[in-house]
Amino acid sequence: MQVHFMASEFELTPSLRDHLARRLRFAFISLQNKIQSISVRLRDLNGPKGGRDMLCQVAVVIPGRPTVLIKDVQEDMYAAIDSAFKRASYRASQMITRQRDVMRGIRGNTNRGTPDSVQQREA
Repeated sequence: MQVHFMASEFELTPSLRDHLARRLRFAFISLQNKIQSISVRLRDLNGPKGGRDMLCQVAVVIPGRPTVLIKDVQEDMYAAIDSAFKRASYRASQMITRQRDVMRGIRGNTNRGTPDSVQQREA
């Protein structure tokens, strides 16, 4: 799994870099063999003005599936990273599970009614 970090409009401090590495390991450890690459883009949208303007964008490339792209904007970069990684790992996990189920021929339950309602429709 390849990992790329990019920071714009602010300095990527050692503590922020450590936080990114920890969150990356925590969020994607169980999926690392299924993921081709992860790109993380960090940006301060408003510069020194302040406000809710810290962007974390995560792109997860899974072979044979559309790229998972998550953007999260928060007041604090650490919060933006946490939220974006949580959402990206959840979505990537969903896509991998769905791909596995399709390959195994497993489909969702198409019969959503009770047995009684099925019998009534057939009669």
